[in-house]
Amino acid sequence: MNDVCIVENLSFSYSPSKRIIDRLSFKISNGEIVGILGKNGSGKTTLINLMTGFLKNYSGSITIKGKDIEDYSLKERARVVSYIQQSRLSIPDYYSVEDFVLEGRRPFRKFGFYTEKDYELLEKVLEQCSLGSYKTQHINEISGGELQRCVFAKALMKQCDLFIFDEPTSAMDIKYQKEFFELLSIAKQELNAAIVLSIHDINLSIKYCDRLIVLNSGKILYDGKSKFVTKEILSAAFDTLVSEECTAPLHFYY
Repeated sequence: MNDVCIVENLSFSYSPSKRIIDRLSFKISNGEIVGILGKNGSGKTTLINLMTGFLKNYSGSITIKGKDIEDYSLKERARVVSYIQQSRLSIPDYYSVEDFVLEGRRPFRKFGFYTEKDYELLEKVLEQCSLGSYKTQHINEISGGELQRCVFAKALMKQCDLFIFDEPTSAMDIKYQKEFFELLSIAKQELNAAIVLSIHDINLSIKYCDRLIVLNSGKILYDGKSKFVTKEILSAAFDTLVSEECTAPLHFYY
């Protein structure tokens, strides 16, 4: 596997009195789904915002595809990283599903026009995300689950090596959570992409993520295969007793 993102000795503070991110080092490789797991305030979202270039004035380094993140222009960064913040969507009412999904190719447009290959990719991605029959519908006429698929389809249009999500499942019911992780498997299998998501649900992260980076107070408590994380580590991360049912599949109660 190739390292898509390398974080080395990363620290960040909003004020001099408290470090939010404290000397983190890790690598993210192609073909893995990595969950950034921790309670609220553990540093998950701050780490995501650092990895996507939205926060500056940190110490250490963040490298994406062999290039320091600070050396990317906004347009260049949009071509190599698909960053999805679903709670902050702003979509014009007049957009159709295919209009919205096609926007994923905007950073790659030449002279302001989409190419024939862009439209061929659009048809493929709409089918992959089960949106082919919705493509002419207005975006405000579809259900929450269909909108979820549209958001992911737009990200998939970039054909990136790195997808980053901030708490993507926090407002989803069980059905949509399952659909979301099924879509993640498309990016992993079709593109051999590296996928990073912040998450606070222990059982979802263990079930669907290949690897976990567990944070507490901005420090890494655990970095390894999700199936090997222990109840002791999770109890320390969430500052509460986490118990394990001794049956397969692995399931924790807290």
